Amino acid sequence: MLEPEPLMASEHSIQVFGFINLLIIGISMLVRPVFWSNFFAWLARQGEAGGLAYGCICLSFGSLVVAFHRVWHGPLVIYTMLGWGDVVLGMICLFMPAIGLQIVTWAATDRPTVCRLCGLICLAVAVIIAAALIQAGVFFI
Repeated sequence: MLEPEPLMASEHSIQVFGFINLLIIGISMLVRPVFWSNFFAWLARQGEAGGLAYGCICLSFGSLVVAFHRVWHGPLVIYTMLGWGDVVLGMICLFMPAIGLQIVTWAATDRPTVCRLCGLICLAVAVIIAAALIQAGVFFI
């Protein structure tokens, strides 16, 4: 009889979650920066509601990372800090939607270079996460 495969630790699971999200978003931001700039322009046209929507997106990703990834040593501290940064950004946008609107307006103002830079950052963090998963022997993709 086959033994059931052991469940992946929540820390590794959230690393896989981050790897998948950051890889796909990072590639998308590099390949389609104008698309992302247009997305932020659309959010900006929604007024403060666009700032709220952006805050919800940031808070959703960040709170998942913060809840399951409590690593404060080594290269993966970058991922933990990214999660906390998204939580703080989400709080700012949700509590002060006018600031959230300023953030999405800034990103929308014909800034494909900024979108490419964000894509590179996403890819760099995805590579750090992938290396850690490979080293731990739990990288399954």
